[in-house]
Amino acid sequence: MDSSQQLKREMPTQESVAHHRAEMAALLSKVATTTRRLEQRLSTTFAGDSSQIDIEADPHGPLRRQGALLLRKALIHLAAVLRANATNNVHSLAVQMRPILECAGQVVFIFHISMIAPGVTMKRERAREVLADYMHGDYYGKMISVARGEMSHEEIHKELLANVRKIEEDAAASLGMPKPRRRKGKTLRQADKVAPLHGGKGLYDFVSEYFRHGETNWRGPSSHGGVVSSGTVQDEFAFLGLLMFLADQVAQMNASAALCPVAGDSGDQWSRWVEPALAELRHVRESSKAIRDAAFGEEAEE
Repeated sequence: MDSSQQLKREMPTQESVAHHRAEMAALLSKVATTTRRLEQRLSTTFAGDSSQIDIEADPHGPLRRQGALLLRKALIHLAAVLRANATNNVHSLAVQMRPILECAGQVVFIFHISMIAPGVTMKRERAREVLADYMHGDYYGKMISVARGEMSHEEIHKELLANVRKIEEDAAASLGMPKPRRRKGKTLRQADKVAPLHGGKGLYDFVSEYFRHGETNWRGPSSHGGVVSSGTVQDEFAFLGLLMFLADQVAQMNASAALCPVAGDSGDQWSRWVEPALAELRHVRESSKAIRDAAFGEEAEE
C-alpha cells in the first residue's frame, strides 16, 4: 500500500461514515424488534394491573413481571434514540441511552442471579438472598425518590418497607422456606444498575459526564456533549459510536430476558427464544466490528 492509499484509508469521508451509521441504526432497530417480542412474551400472562400472581403455581411470575416492565421502559427510550438519530440530535440520543442502560443492567443481573447463578456460581439460598437484597435496595431507593423529602429515610424504611418484609415472610412460609433475614436500609444507585453489563459501566459514565451534568461543554464536539453540530465526519462518528455500543448492550439485555420461563411453555424455550437471542448477540458483535472496520478503512487496499 503506497502513501496515497494509506492517506485515503486514514481519512474516511463524511458520506462513507454516514452510510455505516445508517447500517448501525438499522441493526439497532432490528435488535429493538427482538426486545419488543420478548416484552410481549413476558407480559402475555398478565391480564392487567389487577392481576394477581400465584407464587406456588407460577414461581417466576414476579420476576417475569419485573422483566417485562424493564423491557417496556427500554423500548420507550429506544424509540426516542432512533428518532434522535433520524433527526441528527446526538445530544438527545445520548441522554436517552442512560435509562436504557439502567434497564439493561437490571435485566442482566436479575435473570443471571435467578436463572444461572443458583447451583453454578453460588448456592441457591445465597442467590435468593442476593436477589432479594437487590430488589429491596431498588424499591427503597424508588420510595425515597417518590417521597421527595416529605418522609425521612428512617420513616420510609420503618413504615413502607414493613410491607415488603411481610410479603417476604408470607412467601417464605408458603414455600416452606426459612424466615428471611431483616435487611438494612441500603439503596441501589443508578450507576450500580449498569455494572452487570459488559462494557456498560464505562459507556454509562461517559454519557453521564458529557451529556447530563452542568459541566458539559455545550460548544464542544458533538461526541462530548456539544450541541452545535457542523455536519462533519466527526459528528457521523459520534452517532456511529453511540449506536454501536448501545446495540451491544440491548442485545445483552435480550439474551438475558430470553432465559425467563413463562408459565405454560411447551418446553421449547431454549430453541425458540434463548438460542436466537444468543445468536443475535453474536451477530451484533460481529456486524459492529465489520461496520467499525469498514468505517475506518473504506478505501483499504484490495
